Amino acid sequence: MLRRADRSAGVLVSAGVLPHPPGPSSAIPRGPAGFAGRRRRPATTMEIAEGAALGDLAAAMCVLTRLVPAGDAGTLLAAFPLAVLGYRRRARVCAIAVTTAFTVAFLGGGIHSATTAVGAGALGSLIGIGLRRGWSVPRIVGTGALAIGVPASGLAVGVLSVFTDLRVLALAQLTNAGAGVVRLAEAAGLPRPVLDVGQGIVSFAVTRWWLLLPVLMTVAVLVWVLLATMAFRSPVRRVQPLLPRTTVGDLDAPATPGTVVAPLPLRLAGVGVRYDGSARTALAGVDLTLEKGRFLVVTGPNGSGKSTLGRVLAGQSPSEGSVDRPGSAGLGAPGGTGVIFQRPESQVLGVRVVDDLLWGTGNADTDDPDTDDPDTDDPDTDDPGTDVDGLLARVGLDGFADRETSTLSGGELQRLAVAGLLARRPSLVISDESTAMLDPAGRADVLELMHGLVRDDGVTVVHISHTDEPAADQTIDLGTRHCGDDQLPPAKTIGAASWRSVEHIRGARVEVRGANLVHDAGTPWEHQVLTGVDLDIPAGHTVLVTGPNGAGKSTLAWMLAGLLAPTAGTVTLDGRPLHNGRDGSLLGVQHPRLAMLRATACDDVRDAAGTDEETAHAALRAVGLDPDRFCDRPVHELSGGEQRRVVLAGLLAAHPRVLVLDEPLAGLDKAAKNVVREALHALRAAGVTLIIVTHDTAALADLADMTLTIADGRVDGRPAAPPLDASPPDRTALDRGATPALPSQPTWSRPRRVRTVMRTLPGSSPAHQLWAGTKIGVLLAIAVVLAVDPSWPTLAAAALVLAAWAVAGRVPRGAWPKPSPWLLLWFGSVALVALGNEPPLVSVLGFTISLGGLNQAALFLGIGLMSLIGVTILVWTTPISAIPPLLQRLTRWGRHLRIHLARSSAAVALGLRLAPMLLDDSRTILHLLGQRQRSRPGDRESWRQRLGQFTHGAFIACAAAVRRAAETGDALTARGGIGTIAGPDQCPGIHDGLAALFAAGILTVGVLL
Repeated sequence: MLRRADRSAGVLVSAGVLPHPPGPSSAIPRGPAGFAGRRRRPATTMEIAEGAALGDLAAAMCVLTRLVPAGDAGTLLAAFPLAVLGYRRRARVCAIAVTTAFTVAFLGGGIHSATTAVGAGALGSLIGIGLRRGWSVPRIVGTGALAIGVPASGLAVGVLSVFTDLRVLALAQLTNAGAGVVRLAEAAGLPRPVLDVGQGIVSFAVTRWWLLLPVLMTVAVLVWVLLATMAFRSPVRRVQPLLPRTTVGDLDAPATPGTVVAPLPLRLAGVGVRYDGSARTALAGVDLTLEKGRFLVVTGPNGSGKSTLGRVLAGQSPSEGSVDRPGSAGLGAPGGTGVIFQRPESQVLGVRVVDDLLWGTGNADTDDPDTDDPDTDDPDTDDPGTDVDGLLARVGLDGFADRETSTLSGGELQRLAVAGLLARRPSLVISDESTAMLDPAGRADVLELMHGLVRDDGVTVVHISHTDEPAADQTIDLGTRHCGDDQLPPAKTIGAASWRSVEHIRGARVEVRGANLVHDAGTPWEHQVLTGVDLDIPAGHTVLVTGPNGAGKSTLAWMLAGLLAPTAGTVTLDGRPLHNGRDGSLLGVQHPRLAMLRATACDDVRDAAGTDEETAHAALRAVGLDPDRFCDRPVHELSGGEQRRVVLAGLLAAHPRVLVLDEPLAGLDKAAKNVVREALHALRAAGVTLIIVTHDTAALADLADMTLTIADGRVDGRPAAPPLDASPPDRTALDRGATPALPSQPTWSRPRRVRTVMRTLPGSSPAHQLWAGTKIGVLLAIAVVLAVDPSWPTLAAAALVLAAWAVAGRVPRGAWPKPSPWLLLWFGSVALVALGNEPPLVSVLGFTISLGGLNQAALFLGIGLMSLIGVTILVWTTPISAIPPLLQRLTRWGRHLRIHLARSSAAVALGLRLAPMLLDDSRTILHLLGQRQRSRPGDRESWRQRLGQFTHGAFIACAAAVRRAAETGDALTARGGIGTIAGPDQCPGIHDGLAALFAAGILTVGVLL
């Protein structure tokens, strides 16, 4: 089959294809025509991933504001990610995101957070869609009143009409609070007519609630839509340059029934690629022939088109030339094409190993009623041809089937990716820099597995890398043969003279004494990362830190950069507590995309260093990037290696006294490595203290005064020769790289802030072993019973059920979070109720207190607290890995009823998988924003600065979530779509029946009393 490029189309990247190539931000369609032909088609994999990621962010904001008495501010904050989504995607995708937000928020904060997430989702989606379509503000507000206000009002009136006792309790709260306000106003001397008007309004609201509630809700929706529209108009548009572009193009999509899958033999003739809106050619003049059973290595400098060539081999249409293959590339199909990506954690889709291995197998990737056959399409059963244990054993993961993927190292994750390929028996495998982030042992393991595919299975492997592979059958260097028209040699670094005053940098001495770092100290999740670290790094020295993946290298880097405080011990800079900032220690993180917080390369360097344009240009030249070509380049248009060098340029221009770099050479070609090494030599000569975490110690050996090796959280190292221009180091201090172990099982004090929600308790218990559906059912039963009969006996029964649940789950005292100081603000509302007129009334110190009002307020707050405690215990005793199999079971049930849940279930499963990664990304972004603001020891931000930093952090977090979603969407596409999303669900047993009977009995007694 001969496939030629459509030169008139001009758009090559689809919303659901392989990695979005670097490219300028294309225009977002502003009207319905921009989405012609797309409204009715099912959501693509990229849309599902993006909806899951931004739904996660909205849910997180709803949970964070759950205990903060900020009114509807949580709704406004959580609406922004959905507004970004609505500006980019269809309403169908927004609905998927709202479903994800509802589920994740329910698991994190209960029904209140879940309903807030729905409101925020509707609000944000409406505003984003309206702005994309060019609607005026009055039209957006009016549409909000009709599309949100009216349905929400009707639902509220219906719920209060059904649950009469709950309505009575809520209206009693309103009456008592109104009476309290009147008493306070009377004491303040307000005229009686004014007080009578206030009492009349409260009385009307209580007696005519069914009339006033819809009016108030509709007016509230109008106000919030207006405020949110005015607040979001500019940010939603400003964030777009930071996001992967949304375009539609031609792709050799995953095979459909009847399609011939035959990716080999493959012949490329004169293939070139130019992306939509880009002035530069990404790939040009490639001639290539691929036969079965070959190992091809593709090398070349950063930005030479290596990943672009990989996408063409996987089925993307080129701009010019021809691609000749006998059939479809069959991306993710059996016998077709498989892909392994660079970042291991981004291509893992399942929460458990078995879930990830089976994801995409089966036949469930359809929501089309014409093709949805419930008798033949059962996502709750494994593919009978998938030997899970055999595949895992082949890649060295024997016995890992039930392990959660979040516990695997980078090398283990890449081996799991190879197992996923083996499950599909591909003919062609594309490895897109899959070993770039691995330690030497992990890199060797993955390469050996790929060579085994060629040797044992006759698979053709195309390995994209910056390094040559001696055992390859063929090597193509795009830097010398097929680079695009913008691929010029990198500029030569000009050394220390590149930066003004760089020669005057005064390096700092870093001392670490008895440092231990424990994550989540004092909780059941306590994990010791670093133990007994003693270091003395003289000013101006360079230290290399190496060790296997997961040993604690990055944690040590964060501690030495002042972004993590040790649990015990001290870290000092010239004898004073080490501080993070330009006048102290700065950190260059492992993944540069998180550190790029501005739209263009030059803007990011200037912002990172707080410097002028001339210095920024000099810093770019120092890392081999020509300012004339790269200064105004959008950051998402840069390759991974170019992004890393831009981040380094910002750190160089900041002139820190201590610079901590995490894997600065990862993903760089040979020329770029040489440029970065020269820049680091210049910094060292200028006196900067350098601490470099790296797997590539050989490339930096001539820089090092000391090499530290971390293993199992312990640091060991010996000094190297000091620099010629440095004072003699303290040999005794340098030799203190390893210290005697501390006493076993030390007791750590619990930090003020620790995340104890949305985490499963370690270990096992009777509650852990129950089916997830049973526990969710009990929680819903408690909610319904409290709504039907909001009384003290029912509340006591609910508390008894939850207490028994906590005991069965073996919940330790350390798991319970400390009360938030924000809870104190709730006493204001309680005080108003206490000043009401609900009998009995008592006099205390001359004040009349309503005991009846306090009783009702306590009951009302108790019901809300039961919701939060119940969902917390649910998550503590229910592994997140149990939710995707349950979703798959629900999808099967829905299919029998012709209810199409496959894509929504996949989005929720992805949301659960992405949530911890997005949380880590957001924390990193906030830390790096703070790093750019702090410049002197003891600098503390004002509340305005913190608010601005948080707002900008949320802005950047949305961009990071979309980029993470792009990587996840690539992985989804490479799996061939959705299909199966998890392994088999647990079957309910006798213990589930007994637990359900116990809960039902206790709740029934509570209602009867």
